[in-house]
Order: sequence, then structure tokens, then C-alpha cells
Amino acid sequence: MKKLRTYDDFVRRVETAGFLPFSKILDNLPSLSDETEESQWHTGEPDTDPWLWKDRIASEKRAAFGCVLGGGKGFLSPRLYPYFLCAFQPSEEMEERWSRGLLKPAVWETWKQFEENAICSTTELHNFWRGSGKKGTSAMDGALRELQMQFRITVAGNRRKLDRYGQPCGWPSLLYERVDTWAPVAWQTAAENLEQAEAREVILSAVFALAPKADPKALERLFRFR
Repeated sequence: MKKLRTYDDFVRRVETAGFLPFSKILDNLPSLSDETEESQWHTGEPDTDPWLWKDRIASEKRAAFGCVLGGGKGFLSPRLYPYFLCAFQPSEEMEERWSRGLLKPAVWETWKQFEENAICSTTELHNFWRGSGKKGTSAMDGALRELQMQFRITVAGNRRKLDRYGQPCGWPSLLYERVDTWAPVAWQTAAENLEQAEAREVILSAVFALAPKADPKALERLFRFR
């Protein structure tokens, strides 16, 4: 496989493949880390640094990025995104799932923040968590992962804090946004009339097109189809 050198190379790769893991999550399944040179990473060059591509592609809505591959981080093209949404987003509303005892308290409390503000930064969420008197952020981080896996929220880019003079400062903070406000309407409706089983078949076909030698049982475990 030819190495991805530029952001445009990367976008075309995701569009062609339909999806691409961020790093290796399964044997025989290509990933962004496999298809780029180690020397490209963390240079700060927007066009050639893969570390910057993940937030850029999400903010530009050229593809989705997040914990969408069985909990592993990866990219979904606009073409394939509707099928993942159909296959993995529960049909019940969050309130119903909470009332039925299907959500962990951390997931529900984190989701409530997105009901108040469709976009939340990790800094804001951590501040809320600590302000609620909770120790550590591991439960909240797990909740964010779970909400991404259920296609309730998605990575929307990043944002830097502003100092008292209105100038950016510090490291960028990751932004999450509710899927219903982030994803274009076409992404949300293209597969809405399919059954989940049909959507999963489309996903598996795309996986085998990208990785013909992938172990079918390992893929089913990865995507939690069973």
C-alpha cells in the first residue's frame, strides 16, 4: 500500500475504503498508522501530520471520527456512515433507555450535558465532572466512549482556550457534538429504512473489501454483532 503523504491523500483513502481505523485494531485490517510514515506524526504541519488530520476531517465533515469501530477509534466516510448509524444507534430514546435501566449513571449524567449544550469540550466536561464532586474522570471518559459507540455523540474538531486578551492559548481541547446536530441530514436518513441486520451486512461487505483476509469471527466480535 502506498503511504499517505498529505491530507488530501488521506481523505481520498477514507472515501474509497468507506472506513479506516486510526490505529491497528485487528490483524489484516489497514489503519492510518500503518499507512503513514512515523516521521510524519506530531510535526504540527496541517497538510502532512496525521495527528492533526483526525480533528480536521471531523470539523470539515469530510468524514466522521471517533470510537465507532467496536469502541476502537476510526473514520467513517459519508457513504458508509448511514449504515453504521442504522446498525449501532439504539432505536429507543435516551430517556427510555435510562428509565429501563439500560444506561450506566455516568453515561446518563454525561448525556445530560449534551442535552443542555449540543457541543461540549473535554475541558468543559471534566470541569462539570469535578464540580459534581466525583473523583477522577475515568467513568466520564468511559461514558464518552459509550456514547460514541451508540452514535449519540461524535468528535466535532477541537478548540483552544482564550486568554484574557482573547488570544488562543494552551493545548486544543477536543470537541464532541450530538450526532443529530453534527451529521448532515443525508447521513442520518440514507439508511433509515433498513433493518439493523441489513445495515450490518453492508458494513461487513465493506470490511471484507478492505481486508479480504480478515477473520470473520474476529470481525463479528470487534463490531459486537453478537
